[in-house]
Amino acid sequence: MLTRTSLPRAVQLYLSSLTLYGLGILLFRNFSYYQRTLNAQTQNTLFYLFIGYALLAPVLYLFFVKEYSENKPYLVFRAILRNIVSLFHKSETNYNEKYTLEHTEKVAFLFILVKLFFLPTMINFFYNNWGGLEPAFTGDWSSINWYPFLLTLLFTIDTLIFAVGYTFESTKLKNKVKSVEPTFFGWFVAIICYPPFNSMVGGLVPWGANDYANFWNPTLTIVFRIIVILLLLIYTWASLSLGLKSSNLTNRGIVTKFPYSIVRHPAYISKNLIWWVTLLPVMNLTFFLGMLFWTIIYFFRALTEEKHLRQDPDYVSYCEKVKYRFVPRVY
Repeated sequence: MLTRTSLPRAVQLYLSSLTLYGLGILLFRNFSYYQRTLNAQTQNTLFYLFIGYALLAPVLYLFFVKEYSENKPYLVFRAILRNIVSLFHKSETNYNEKYTLEHTEKVAFLFILVKLFFLPTMINFFYNNWGGLEPAFTGDWSSINWYPFLLTLLFTIDTLIFAVGYTFESTKLKNKVKSVEPTFFGWFVAIICYPPFNSMVGGLVPWGANDYANFWNPTLTIVFRIIVILLLLIYTWASLSLGLKSSNLTNRGIVTKFPYSIVRHPAYISKNLIWWVTLLPVMNLTFFLGMLFWTIIYFFRALTEEKHLRQDPDYVSYCEKVKYRFVPRVY
């Protein structure tokens, strides 16, 4: 039976988390890349989240947190301190002994990296999209065009869901991290799709897709934009189904609700179809090869994700029920 955390342990949990998250805030506020790319709202939100944690966490650790062994910052510092101590106590016979990480410590290290990379990015995406919705919330409906509004609204919902998912992890929220992608290649094909790496690749791989592309006549433009919105609805619905389990490179529990009840990677196929559709008006060999590159990247994201998730028996059972990765009855 789980018992309340003792005062010494609660202090350890609190100081570990406060130190690690404080270092993250210092990184975001002082590293030149984040100074250039994170807007003021994102920086303020990250800071206020840290202050909120600093004020509320002591109460949480003393009266509500019982499974201290799952606290990620504590596990990270425990592993670091244990290996530092062992470094100074190695005898000549075990001098070449490798540093050790328990499974829970490895998961903690990797998830902290996931959080540091994706949390500021998703919050920044959210505020950038939210800015595009301001006319709707100021009552200036006369200036609203239906297509940009729906496009921005759906992206805003999607990025908000992921921002909240990266922020909070709790047994009560049913989004505890079970495991994190363990391979370099799995990380590579995921983070290459996000800033700053996608921009770096964009300098080498031609990109022709445009959400606001105009097609060959006004009627076709309307038709194709409706198709884009429908695909984006599936993409956003996938995020809504994941809910607080939303985060890249992690297993936080298997989701089987629509659209995951139809195919195993509805978000990936929807996003790629949007890109291919909006590429059509400017299609040439160069842009075709560029888009093919990104499609292959997402294909490998799906493969590495499945290899990782298949360590979970629940995902194996899910794959037996949902047999198709991208297109029902095709593949």
